[in-house]
Amino acid sequence: MKTLLLGLFLIPALLHAKEPSSLNGMTKPEVKIVREWKSDDGKSLQAELLEYSETEIKVNTARNFKIVRIPMERLSQEDRDFVMAMVKKNSLDYSLTDGKFASQMVEGEFTKNVSEKGLKYQIKGNPKWDGKKRYPLMIWLHGAGQSGDDNTSQSAGSPRQLYNEEAQKKQPFFMLMPQCPDRAIGWKNEVADNLMALVTDLTDNLPIDKDRIYLTGSSMGGAGTWGMIAKWPEVFACAVPLCGGGDASKAETMKGVPIWIFHGDKDDSVPVEASRKMFAAMQGVKGNVQYTELPGAGHIITDQVYSKPELGEWIFAQKRVPATTKKR
Repeated sequence: MKTLLLGLFLIPALLHAKEPSSLNGMTKPEVKIVREWKSDDGKSLQAELLEYSETEIKVNTARNFKIVRIPMERLSQEDRDFVMAMVKKNSLDYSLTDGKFASQMVEGEFTKNVSEKGLKYQIKGNPKWDGKKRYPLMIWLHGAGQSGDDNTSQSAGSPRQLYNEEAQKKQPFFMLMPQCPDRAIGWKNEVADNLMALVTDLTDNLPIDKDRIYLTGSSMGGAGTWGMIAKWPEVFACAVPLCGGGDASKAETMKGVPIWIFHGDKDDSVPVEASRKMFAAMQGVKGNVQYTELPGAGHIITDQVYSKPELGEWIFAQKRVPATTKKR
């Protein structure tokens, strides 16, 4: 009976069988993998995985030591997911030099690009990084005055102290600076959705540590920071909003995200009460929040804030906590 089941499982694959040599476009596992493979109709097969790709696997059967190829569509969904996870990891390992965004990785420089949704952005990465490692992603949201379509203005006020050459040697990370096309919209609605689509695309195609995605912004970007973590709290490892208020009614939603708020007490553009209100709201739900009010400082505080060495240390120490384990 076992022989019959084995035959039923392998007949389609045997039609494509080849000698046990390396197949073009296939990858050998890093460690020995022996598992019980299941077909899409429930039949099972104990076999060692020899090579795999996104379209097929090559295995050595435990029962009669036959080396066969099995198309992915013949595997159960669980086995397909298992193989595709390895395929995905391999693609990320080489993505800095051969992936979808490889041309945007230039050592020591930002490159200007446009997302699939039409959002303009600059990104900084390094093709010389070890592609097998996973690096943080920091996102900077500019203020209203830098909105537009020149794909240049958004760098004004950005956290240069964190991404300059010296800082990158200590802590390499991807730096993303999108540009809001219209200050009347801000970092909301379709602009926010398009930004999140870009973040998803980047994290799916670059060696980015999805547990270390950091968000910061000033003024309109500070408000955008609050809005983004309210809408997607499960994405961000921490947030640093500067001189921008948010929706205090969303405090409960955001309480699992570590937040460090900054505001100048002499700000004549965005009243300091905007940040004080958010701080009080986050404290009210026992959120992970701290607030630094800068005495005598006005609206432009980016250099003063981002030059604080303790801020960089705090940011890069943060890791996203899976939603299922966050305190409620």
